[in-house]
Amino acid sequence: MRVAFVDLFFSWPPHGGADVDLYNVALCLHKMGYEIHVFIAASEDSWERGTVDPATLPFPATRLDFTPRQINRYEMPRRFRAAVDAWKPDVVFVCDGFFLKPYVSEALNHYPIVLRYFAYELVCPRDSRLFLNGATCPMNYLRTPETCRPCSLEGMADEIKRWRFLSWTQEYIAARAFMPGYYPLLIQSLKHSRVIVVSNPLHVRQLEGIHPDVRIIPGGVNIEDFSYSSPAPKGIGEKKIIFMPGRVEDPAKGMATLREAGGRLARERGDFEIHVTHTDFTINSDWLKAIGWRKHAEIMDLYKRSDICVVPSIWQEPFGLVAVEAMASGRPVCATRVGGLQDIVVHGETGFLFDAGDGQSLAAHLARLLDDADLRQRMGEAGHKRAAEEYDWKRIAERYYPPIIVELARDVSAQNRPSIQDPK
Repeated sequence: MRVAFVDLFFSWPPHGGADVDLYNVALCLHKMGYEIHVFIAASEDSWERGTVDPATLPFPATRLDFTPRQINRYEMPRRFRAAVDAWKPDVVFVCDGFFLKPYVSEALNHYPIVLRYFAYELVCPRDSRLFLNGATCPMNYLRTPETCRPCSLEGMADEIKRWRFLSWTQEYIAARAFMPGYYPLLIQSLKHSRVIVVSNPLHVRQLEGIHPDVRIIPGGVNIEDFSYSSPAPKGIGEKKIIFMPGRVEDPAKGMATLREAGGRLARERGDFEIHVTHTDFTINSDWLKAIGWRKHAEIMDLYKRSDICVVPSIWQEPFGLVAVEAMASGRPVCATRVGGLQDIVVHGETGFLFDAGDGQSLAAHLARLLDDADLRQRMGEAGHKRAAEEYDWKRIAERYYPPIIVELARDVSAQNRPSIQDPK
């Protein structure tokens, strides 16, 4: 079975979760015996797009190099179609991409197409976050294009005025997504796809009535990379560590909620410190410590040194990888009841869920965990078990992808099979 992956941004080492997802899925399927080929777009002026040497990847890959002027709705689809046609796959997964993605998928729609969406780019052309003025935006471009189109232009106004673009705005202009005619093209590309893969139930609801086969496939971790061990017992006077990793400077990540909870706790106790991967060291206090931005290998070690992990996002996280990593490390997780996080953390079993922005509730959950070492250990063990069973890349690849590939390839085979004529 020949499976092609087409990606307009894939880079390795990774720039984000979409790169990690494609790499691990392609690698696992390759090891399972599928013929895999990854087709990648690269551009000489962009650090965001295709910064990878295909020869260093553990599966076959082709990089298509584009000049800045070739990043357009004509050249990119044409080049991808020619490259994919030369390889002749049975199924094509169209992975990360922004506004040019529908043009590319339409150029390949003579194959069974699976569209993979990692964030909210379908419903939020402003910045894919579905987050505006400090809260989840109620709009949905698939339902309210006339409202979302001017909002998108407003969000990109500074880049457009300077005429110096990051890839999001570059594709918005190149795809002419500011024109009314882009909307029917996007809807057509969705309807021509056989399956759409998303990350959480909110994605599914956003596509209701538009596509009949929307499937949730989570992200994952390589569980063997996580050497689980219980936190070492604390000595007399040694403080317990509450850890918040990630892009904590982003207000949508909810560090303000954690600071509120920490302030509540600090008024009653002094047996903890909150460590955050923040680069502004002026925020430090007796109980809050900015530790700067850390490489992923360092983050893995920091999970082990922590006692509790917190993911207090106030936006609808599409997935929530840091929660899975913390669980894989055997640490209880306190996370907000939003997006994919609410499906990762099992309330009362692997940690606690609380409403976005509710510092009082978070403080209560943290106090309970700080007071009970046995509870921290039980939840940590349950989290590690859940990460191994539900979020290990090998299990994800084996569980979710072969049914899609076999089903679509079988449908194509049936369509191509000559019909049997009744005898005369």
